[in-house]
Amino acid sequence: MEIKLESLISYEKFKNDIDNVLEMVEKNGQAVILKDNEPLYIILKSDRYSILKERTLSKKVNKMTLQEAMKIVLKEVKGRKLHAAELSDEIYRRGLYFKKDGTQARYNQIRSRCGHYPDMFEALPGNIIYLKEGVE
Repeated sequence: MEIKLESLISYEKFKNDIDNVLEMVEKNGQAVILKDNEPLYIILKSDRYSILKERTLSKKVNKMTLQEAMKIVLKEVKGRKLHAAELSDEIYRRGLYFKKDGTQARYNQIRSRCGHYPDMFEALPGNIIYLKEGVE
């Protein structure tokens, strides 16, 4: 990380003049808070695009399809059914599947797979996704 000299701020200034510190972060993209001439905190300006890009680059390529990930999660759930949004969240949390841009599959994409794989899944009322009996 490249640190600009003007981004160095004393701990006392940080405590007493937070508005000025935040203006500096806005201008420089970062601030390094020093206490006893040692870095104590680093404040970075958030950039959603670069965070998503970094997350995408750090992720491994999908090793399975969305329907395979759905099957794995639903097999482990009591009743073999979950709301599509909960299923999406769990698949993403486990890192089983993600879209090319690094984001999680949306609930409507999961529901759509039920129509493409009727032998495996059934979309029940209320956006509940059910893994059919006999599917292993």
